[in-house]
Amino acid sequence: MVIKLVFGALEGDKIDLPVHYNRPLQGLFYYLMSNAVPKYHDLGTRSEDKKLKLFTFSRIYPYNSFKVEKRRMIFKGLFNIYFASPIDKLVEAVLQSLNEQKVVRIEKNYFTLMKYEVIHNEVDEEMLVKTLSPITAYSTIVLPNGNRYTHYFSPYSSDFKKLIEENLRRKALALEIEIKNNNFYIEPYGITEKNEKLLFYKDIIIKGWTGYFILKGDTQLLKLALNSGLGAKNAQGFGMILPVEKDSIKERSFLQLAEEG
Repeated sequence: MVIKLVFGALEGDKIDLPVHYNRPLQGLFYYLMSNAVPKYHDLGTRSEDKKLKLFTFSRIYPYNSFKVEKRRMIFKGLFNIYFASPIDKLVEAVLQSLNEQKVVRIEKNYFTLMKYEVIHNEVDEEMLVKTLSPITAYSTIVLPNGNRYTHYFSPYSSDFKKLIEENLRRKALALEIEIKNNNFYIEPYGITEKNEKLLFYKDIIIKGWTGYFILKGDTQLLKLALNSGLGAKNAQGFGMILPVEKDSIKERSFLQLAEEG
């Protein structure tokens, strides 16, 4: 299930957030889920020897322009956040808490839910999707000196595509989703170096990619991608996507698409 949340600051106050706001925003969603699903933060969803956190959320999208001062994002007015999970109970828990509490907080910012919308996505065996938060795919190795090194893959790398598929199939296995068509395909559409984004989470730099991608495969697998995100660190605010009509962007150049992403 995918929902679009529209928030507004109390009494027209300005919103003042860290530019790298993934962690406090993640904390808000865990808090909102905690009454109905109190143990999900610790237990997640089991998949063999892994604990998966099967939800994702978008970047913050202000209705009005914003400015950046001293690594803070400052704006006024309404703003959108998208939230998604293949587990309806998690989405329902977020909505229930928002309706009950009326006012929520991130740092010193108090705001209220103005309205929400359930997004009903049509899923085809081939789709063009746009990222609402960067997609990240990486591998970590331990160096001879004991230090850990993380390598992030480009969307044009075969390793990127392999890791995206493996991650998606792991989620399907955990949720016992039957996949009839084993083919899966992901291809960047107009992605350039301008689509590369660097975000901080707990003082760790995470590299991800925004923009447009073509997905092909079993509709159940692609539906899962829309509801859980693509790639790694979905519950930290990475990999959220929404389908778009190719006709709506076909007149734009790849440079324009990269700048839009």
